[in-house]
Amino acid sequence: MLRYKAWLDTRLWFFLALAALSAQVVALYMSYPMDPVTSYPNGALGVTTAEMARLRTGEFRGYIWLRWFSTTMLLIWPVFALRLAGTGFEEAGGRQYLLSLPSTRRRVAISRLTVAAAQIVAITIVPSLLVSAMAPLQGQHYPIGDALTYSAILIVGSLGLFGLTMFLRVMTKDVAAYVVIGGLFVLVGMFTFMVDGFTPYSILRVMNGADYFFYHQVPWIGLATSTIAGLSLIWLSIRIVEQRDF
Repeated sequence: MLRYKAWLDTRLWFFLALAALSAQVVALYMSYPMDPVTSYPNGALGVTTAEMARLRTGEFRGYIWLRWFSTTMLLIWPVFALRLAGTGFEEAGGRQYLLSLPSTRRRVAISRLTVAAAQIVAITIVPSLLVSAMAPLQGQHYPIGDALTYSAILIVGSLGLFGLTMFLRVMTKDVAAYVVIGGLFVLVGMFTFMVDGFTPYSILRVMNGADYFFYHQVPWIGLATSTIAGLSLIWLSIRIVEQRDF
């Protein structure tokens, strides 16, 4: 019952995310082949200048990684993923619903959290699998294993942002939370794109799996840091919801 209520509250954003990201997959193949020299003259998010030169060969797997995992999934995917990351207990209606339930606040929060997590996993994996499924239409092949690997890196790498969004929505008003997280994301993106010295340490580079693509190395340190930060913020958010006097 609790999960079903959470699903009803978030299903619109979930279906919008699937539709928007699936449309981006279609656009990705409609624009193939693309000249990376003219399309990305100043580089890409989370990619160093030296690495960008390796992407200008027109190789298909590089095209997919650059257009999908290092562009669409860093610019469009977060809009929906972070929207789904809220607890739903911040607005008046959410508070009244929470207090009226014959369940503990912890149980309600965890139920909503699991639904949001499942939805984020789905909007990450399903469109990425569609990328693999549509590749033969262009006479190409994109391994399902690659799609799943980069999706997993993105999901784990974004746990910090997930936890931060949940924490901000618990602590502040709805609009303020999204202004803060949106501004922070834009700021990190600007530094990642414009400051070469910052790029190797950016969370966006962890999320797009650049180290795995270029060097076949899973960014364990970045993933662990994001996981610890995200789980800590999620735990803190649940504790605040439990103890708050609405």
